Amino acid sequence: MKLPAAFTFKAALTLKAALKPEIVFPLMPVLLVWLWASLQPQMKLYDANWSLFWPQAGLLLLQCMPLLLAQALLSWLHNQVTPSRLTNSFVLLFWGVGMLVYPAVALLAGNAKPQGLSHLLLAPGLSLLYWLHFWYQRRLQQGSHSRWQWLFSLDAVLLMLLLAWTIGWAFLLVSHQPGFAQQPVPIRFDWQRLLQNPGLFLSYLCQFSVLAATMWASYWLNRYWLIRCILAQYGLLPFVLISLTLILLCYPLLAMLLLQLPMNAVEVPAVPAGGPNPFDWYNFFFMFMQWLLTTPLILAFDRQQQEKNLAQIQHRQVQTELLLLQQQINPHFLFNTLNNLYALCLVQSEQAPTLILRLADLLRYVVYQGSQPLVTLQQEINYLQDYLALQQLRVSNKTELSLSLPEHADHYLLPPLLLIMLVENAYKHGVESTAEPSKVKIQLQLQGNRLIFICENTVPSQKNAGPAGIGLENLRRRLQLCYGNNYTLSSAATAFGWCAELTIKLEQNPC
Repeated sequence: MKLPAAFTFKAALTLKAALKPEIVFPLMPVLLVWLWASLQPQMKLYDANWSLFWPQAGLLLLQCMPLLLAQALLSWLHNQVTPSRLTNSFVLLFWGVGMLVYPAVALLAGNAKPQGLSHLLLAPGLSLLYWLHFWYQRRLQQGSHSRWQWLFSLDAVLLMLLLAWTIGWAFLLVSHQPGFAQQPVPIRFDWQRLLQNPGLFLSYLCQFSVLAATMWASYWLNRYWLIRCILAQYGLLPFVLISLTLILLCYPLLAMLLLQLPMNAVEVPAVPAGGPNPFDWYNFFFMFMQWLLTTPLILAFDRQQQEKNLAQIQHRQVQTELLLLQQQINPHFLFNTLNNLYALCLVQSEQAPTLILRLADLLRYVVYQGSQPLVTLQQEINYLQDYLALQQLRVSNKTELSLSLPEHADHYLLPPLLLIMLVENAYKHGVESTAEPSKVKIQLQLQGNRLIFICENTVPSQKNAGPAGIGLENLRRRLQLCYGNNYTLSSAATAFGWCAELTIKLEQNPC
């Protein structure tokens, strides 16, 4: 039976939505552990046993289901804009039960050997690593820096892996006799022998440190000289030729150095070739494969770091541009207010001292709050009220002001000096340019966390043509920098006269 085209299209859209990276990535630590646990029994068989594989995979998936749900819930929580404290507590509690309590209870139940539940013990560790990495990436995107940031660099990660490898092998060889003379080396730890032979442990630790140092030196030379100097400046072919030449020159010398270690005085020494000949092909092949595998990894990591640095530079440029736009708005307002003060002083108005006090309050807001990234909506409303009171002292005889303000405005945040431009334009083009009676109507409405700001003014019957101001264009640019495309700004003629309407999404005030 052929499926309808519409049904197939909807199914494809559903699958595409389900496979979004932000949905799939958080589940990868658990899915990886489940896949490894499902495939591991088949790896020990001579031939694949499909009749055994599918039931085992299904049973393991059921065992991992609480882990998957815990990861999915925590991922959902991070995707919420403003989750409640109750939601935070519930999801974190569920993650703790799914990732910590559930594996511990399954292990203590005794229904299976600890080896059979190793996937339940490995998944919480990978989950914790994933969320630490997620937190680190989020901090980088926000431009935050920490003195522990170097721990996430490629150099630090490789050093920690080599250190773990060195300590692990030292523990392993001390746990039984006679070191590498017994092949294959048994994978077991004898803690009693470790306590009885601390000197032997230090000896193996030093010898494996030499092995780790050779691998680190190869990596360092490849990254900081061959890639950053030769490849970056001279191109691919000189990089390949010089790399192969260095490998051919160095591999027998390094192999000879490693053969001098006391632990390699056995029939099968711990060198790639497993024999006493330092010129053996396998020694060269090991160094060649290390170079071949680490080069793409280094290039990918360096490119990612470069993109992060470029993103941070772009972020700083945007912040600088935003600050310049704010500073461009502030003098514009200052000049308008000084013009008002000048006009009142000309007629020797008794209201001039009040105007100066109002001006001081306004300038104090511009200086101290105007440079902040966010202020409360109530602070911005207070600023507008001071400005409107300042204007009405001069034009109240001809201008009717209607003002509608919301309550609980201190619960929300927005960039400072964002609303004043529309009010300034209303007075500049609808009130100050004419002696006719005029009206200004201002409404601030809150719909959830959305702010709707409407500023209307009458238009003079005979409007003088003049140069277009930069205030509205600066406001649009600030909105684009702060909100991207998540805002609406319109300004057009209406039956009332002229109406400007701004809609933005406010942030919750955590205090």
